[in-house]
Amino acid sequence: MKGKLVFGILAVLLVLSCLSISGVSAHRLHIVHKISEIEIEAYFGGNVACRDADVKVYDKDGNLYVEGVTDDEGKFSFPPKIGVDSYTVVVDAVHMPGHKAEAVINLSQETAGTSAGGMGTEMPLYTRTIAGFGYLIGLAGAAMLYMSWKLKKK
Repeated sequence: MKGKLVFGILAVLLVLSCLSISGVSAHRLHIVHKISEIEIEAYFGGNVACRDADVKVYDKDGNLYVEGVTDDEGKFSFPPKIGVDSYTVVVDAVHMPGHKAEAVINLSQETAGTSAGGMGTEMPLYTRTIAGFGYLIGLAGAAMLYMSWKLKKK
């Protein structure tokens, strides 16, 4: 009976926490690009624009091609240089130290921009939150199993 009550309380807490999830900005920095006049977009998790971030664009030889700052929407664009088919874009959110991302834009083939850590995509916030609660519930279950085993041993 007591175990059912504890499980019920945990289930209610899990449901309430999932319902209270809001658009929280995470610290992961992302870069998206379009090819025409090459436009990049820098944003944090939760689709929060990375404003006033320093942007440096390097050509395939590692030479600095252009530099600037993202606008209020986290966007920065630059004209492609004739004969250059690959750029490395580095975005540094100066107002939030430690938040820096790099993406390689290859004009000869369509590639997705990578974010910090080398992962192309990221799970949505609610999925990561639910997964986190799942891990915690699993650890709690393992602890209860161990405690039950210890009590039976006595």
